[in-house]
Amino acid sequence: MSKQFSQENLEQALEILAVAINKAGCEKETLFLSKLCFVLANQLGDIKLLEDAIEKANADL
Repeated sequence: MSKQFSQENLEQALEILAVAINKAGCEKETLFLSKLCFVLANQLGDIKLLEDAIEKANADL
């Protein structure tokens, strides 16, 4: 079962992510995002949910 943020927490998460990406800087943005995804995927602990998230993220790129 997947959990989802409330609208308020979703907006807070967006702000936290934007600040962290800016802090990493342009040169390390990709590395930061890769490491963040790996950490979150590991915490998720469900390969099917990971595959679904990747599919959603790749949609409409």
